[in-house]
Formats: sequence, C-alpha cells, structure tokens
Amino acid sequence: MIPTYNRRTPVACAIDSVIAQTVPVKEIIVVDDGSDDGTAEVIRGRYGSSVTVLRQENAGASAARNRGIRTAQGDWIAFLDSDDIWVSSKIERQTEALAALGDEFGVCFTNNSFGGDPNMRLSIFEQTGFGSGLVFGSLEDPAKCILAQKEPFFTSSLLIRRSLLERIGGFDEALFIREDTDLVFRLSFETKFCFVGESLVGVDRTPSRVLGLCKVYSTRDHRVYDCLEHLYNKWLAMPETARTENERSIRDLLRIVHYSSAEAKMHDLKWRGAIRELGRLRALGESYPSLIFNFLSRKVGKIRRRGWTA
Repeated sequence: MIPTYNRRTPVACAIDSVIAQTVPVKEIIVVDDGSDDGTAEVIRGRYGSSVTVLRQENAGASAARNRGIRTAQGDWIAFLDSDDIWVSSKIERQTEALAALGDEFGVCFTNNSFGGDPNMRLSIFEQTGFGSGLVFGSLEDPAKCILAQKEPFFTSSLLIRRSLLERIGGFDEALFIREDTDLVFRLSFETKFCFVGESLVGVDRTPSRVLGLCKVYSTRDHRVYDCLEHLYNKWLAMPETARTENERSIRDLLRIVHYSSAEAKMHDLKWRGAIRELGRLRALGESYPSLIFNFLSRKVGKIRRRGWTA
C-alpha cells in the first residue's frame, strides 16, 4: 500500500520495485492524497488496471494509509512510502521468516539502507544498535525500543497481518508525525514481531530533495509539540502501560516535550502558552527549583553543542 502526494516521478520507482518482487504481490494500492501534479493520471496511464489508484482530498498520510487498509483484500498488508523502494526479494524473505518462525508473529520488518547522502552509510539496524547478525529473528520488546528512541523499523519495511490493523483501528489520523511509531507501539501489545536481517528497503535521503516532515523536527513548529503531547498522553492512557516501566519512560518523554514546547513559546513571545506548559510540567511533578535548573541545563547543553563556551 503506497500513500503519495505530489510525487508522480518517485512513486513510479516505488511501484516498479513492487512489481519486480520475486514473490508476486497480489494487489498494489496507491492512495493519492490530493495531489495536484497529475499523479493519479500518470499512474493510471502507465500501469492501467494492475495498480488500484484511489484519490481523496488531502488528509495526510494516516488517512491515506487507513483508506488503503480498508480497500485491501489480502490477509497481509505491506506499506511503502512513495519515495522509497523495495529490493526485489523483500516480500519473499519476509514470507520465509514468517513461515519459519510461526503463526504467533503478526509483524515482520527488515533492515533498510539510506541512499543519496554519503554521510548516511549505516543501515537502520546499525544506527540503532540492532546488530543481531541473524538471518531471521524475533524482537522481544518492541515497545522498549520505541521508548528508548532506537526503533529498528521503518514503515516501508513493515509487513502486518491485516486483522491486527483492523483490531487496533489503523493509523491515528490526529497525528501528522510519528503516526507509524504510534501504530507499531500499539501493535507491540497485540502480537510478536520478527525481522529479516538483510537490508531490503532503500530510503531516499538526498540532501537536495524536499524532506517535508523530516524538516519539521529541526524547527520550533508548535504543531510538533502538540502532536507529541497527544501521542504520549494516549500511550499513558493505555491499560498496558499503567504502573509499568513503560509508563515512567513515557512520562519522561512527555516531560521533554513540555520543556521544548515552553522554550519554543518563550522564543516566540507566546507567554500564555509558555505558562501553560510550565503548569503541565508542575503537574508531572516538577518543582520550581527543578524547572529553573533544567531550563538552565538545557540552555547550557545547546550552547555546548554549538561549539561555544558556556
């Protein structure tokens, strides 16, 4: 299932990589999320009935993927972002892993590599320290990887049992970032995860390309903090996290979000919003002395990272 928006050229490469799979993919669904560059027309003209193209008003990646999930007929769904590609053996190797490891595994992911940026030589497994060296294997605690912010999976590597996606309600359409991480976190309490150790997905990281949401993390975009606050509060409300080590980790992540949001609002002179964030930090147990200390520590840390002297 491929969601796309104004990527009529790279999406063709993505589709071609699906068609080239050594194990044929029974259905290819592209959801055009309101493109105005003729994406849907180009795909239909090039691939005809071999690719199902669904058009919708622009609603975001989560809504596009959910529509693809509702349309899909197969028991398993694989996702591919429209600027990524699969190695031809990707589905074959995942099928072999699932057959070897058993029916209790409802999610299978693979390693992936990055292209277009000479500074990104390490695969995602290498970056996250997930160097098991196994051909196939199981990931014992996916939630722990996520909360440590070392998750070894990308959306384009995932193969998921459709019934599980339906059970958890698919992607959260209130999220415009981390919607894939949220999906995997919720799935981690529903099924076992397995992996293929080979790098079977290529992710484009060409510096000159339009990165879209990748860039938003490096800005003081207040939507990011609102989105992450929604995400972590939702996880805290899950019964599976109550009174566990995961709950403490989520609260720590939420605390960081409130500090970052308060700093961004102060920078933009949004004092009312900054005071609101301070109140949320107090509700998480931060004292006034700890607030002062942590704000100063964060400021000193930023100065040092920029190569200045404190």
